[in-house]
Amino acid sequence: MTDVRGSTVPEPVLGAFGFDGATSTRFEHGVLNAHWLVERDAEKWVVGRHNPIKTRESVEWEQLLIGHAAREGWPVPVQLPTTDQQTSFKHDGAIWSAGKYLPGAWQETDTPAAMHIRGRLLARLHRDLASFGIEGQRPDTGKTWELDALIAPINAGSFNDLLRVFGQEYPELASLIRRERYRSLRELARLKYPDLPEMPIHGDFGRSNLLWQDGQLTGLLDFDQSRRDALLCDIAPLFMPFMPLELPLARALIEGYQSMRPLTDSEWDLLPALIRAALLWWLGFLLAQWRLVGGEPQGIARTMTVRFPAFEAAEPAYRELRRVAIKGS
Repeated sequence: MTDVRGSTVPEPVLGAFGFDGATSTRFEHGVLNAHWLVERDAEKWVVGRHNPIKTRESVEWEQLLIGHAAREGWPVPVQLPTTDQQTSFKHDGAIWSAGKYLPGAWQETDTPAAMHIRGRLLARLHRDLASFGIEGQRPDTGKTWELDALIAPINAGSFNDLLRVFGQEYPELASLIRRERYRSLRELARLKYPDLPEMPIHGDFGRSNLLWQDGQLTGLLDFDQSRRDALLCDIAPLFMPFMPLELPLARALIEGYQSMRPLTDSEWDLLPALIRAALLWWLGFLLAQWRLVGGEPQGIARTMTVRFPAFEAAEPAYRELRRVAIKGS
């Protein structure tokens, strides 16, 4: 598939959503997907090209969850149908969708107060998404440890098959990934991760996906990693936005969440294990991207040689959060 990063939206895509002749400007922010601002008749819309690892069925499930969040009062980018009333449009091997532009800006820095608010918001979102009526897992997706399901749409076999191919070019990195993968599977099984209830989650409740204006939340973006999973799988990745979250920020996040929904003993036990599993989930995306478009695996290398060691150093302090939370309750 041709990389259109930095270009305008193709005319057939614009026409499919009724934007014939409109101008489009690409947003620089975004890793897995690409988005453009489109202006028509003084209205602003966002057209997105979904990551090639996503199928049309998966995108449609995501849109249904966004619609449910909107009905619960969340400021989300409700999808605009195509001119023939389809939920998405396929062009040049990519799936495209469009939604209303949401005003606001994401916060440039994290503070304990902001993290406390984010924790409360995430707990509220979990409460509101619980009534989502679509049963079963998101198509072509899996739980955090189901990496075979995550990469299935690229037709590269199992995660181990993909890792074996990757290892032919990068054997040392592949060996590191394999070791962490087996460690994670054993740890999650021992701590009974499969016993946690499976609920709808957002999947990426980070700072860059929350828009604010005059102190009010005006946009909740990027449901690309939404799925059914343990609610803790929405919290765990927030501890590693890239490097480990500083302890005062981590404490504020979990205290904010707990003020709305206290974690169970099982969830406290699983928190570090699911932070590690979230890093492996991200690696699954990166390996799929490498398989599809090639190139140097810089993100994979950074994850294995920088982020994993940094998490190992931070893990004891994160385990102490449970004691601090119980003491402060």
